[in-house]
Amino acid sequence: MVKISAYIITLNEEKRLPKTLAALQKVADEIVVVDSGSTDNTVKIAQEYGAKVIFHEWVSYANQKNFAQNQCANEWLLMIDADEVLSDDLIKEIMEVKKQPKYKVYKLRIGDMYPGFKAPRPFTKMYNLERLYHRDYATMPPHLQTKDRIALTQKTPVGQLKGLVHHYSYLTLSHNITKLNRFTDQVLITALEEGKKYSYFRLFTEFPRQFCRYYFIKRQFLNGRWGFAASMNLAYFRFMKIAKWFEYQAMKEDK
Repeated sequence: MVKISAYIITLNEEKRLPKTLAALQKVADEIVVVDSGSTDNTVKIAQEYGAKVIFHEWVSYANQKNFAQNQCANEWLLMIDADEVLSDDLIKEIMEVKKQPKYKVYKLRIGDMYPGFKAPRPFTKMYNLERLYHRDYATMPPHLQTKDRIALTQKTPVGQLKGLVHHYSYLTLSHNITKLNRFTDQVLITALEEGKKYSYFRLFTEFPRQFCRYYFIKRQFLNGRWGFAASMNLAYFRFMKIAKWFEYQAMKEDK
């Protein structure tokens, strides 16, 4: 049976971390928590669940996760965010993978959870990402500011697990707005590094276009009032990343 190291990055996650770690304990042989300076009980909670806790000063999402990955002792790695919880069905599947892996990399489906939800709503759009992998075949690249996605390092078939990861991204509207505002600052850095340019047409049309994309195409309308609020927030985030780019260009010209 293979051994799995699960890794998580944290910053003030005392409210959501216990459920995440309780589920991880059922499949992980090692849990690594890399914290960037929590001022609440995050570190204490992680230690109570037997996690190895390491402080690492914040650089970017990808850099933080790359550092966490490199602290893991086992060849098989599972990347989970602090607001994600493995479902019972997924736990059973991962235990079967541990007995005899058929693939070197597996995708996990991630569904949004809102207050009062027992499970993600059927037919809503879900993320499907490489999250469980052998370190010889995939890695978390360190250099990008905002794109924290696993990348294959050599060609290999990718397996698909059916069980869900429950994504508890919503705490309060204030928390979500603060998080998205901070995230757009990092998105701006990435855009500048990549030399991206935006048009005035994009600035004026981004919000309504993205709202329709999230609410209808990504089927957030199936999540009721929470889906409407989430679509508004995500559309505003897409608008703000462009607005901040124009703000940066104007301020640069004023110097």
